[in-house]
Amino acid sequence: MNEQAPAPAQRPLEGGGENAIVDLLVERLGDRIDDRVAASFDEVCAERLAEPGPLQRAATRDRRAELRVLLLSLILGTVATTLTPGGPTAVLITWAGLVVLNLAHLFRPR
Repeated sequence: MNEQAPAPAQRPLEGGGENAIVDLLVERLGDRIDDRVAASFDEVCAERLAEPGPLQRAATRDRRAELRVLLLSLILGTVATTLTPGGPTAVLITWAGLVVLNLAHLFRPR
């Protein structure tokens, strides 16, 4: 009553066709294939990052310049908030303009 499923090598091929052979091969070698594909992918990514081009520029972008733009816009927004006459509508328009400028800077072509 305690019958165990036969090991993959002892299991009879269902249908006796190519699909059964492929299923058996994938069952045995699937993890090894996945590991090799992942290693190859990592190598290709490392090679691409080493080549000069847009991918390397995006990975090594100067974050200090981005931080300067962000801090400058916060300072300008604070000054504009204190000096803007006209109530909350004018302040919201000022901050909306700063948001648009920051998004334009963020998504500019490099």
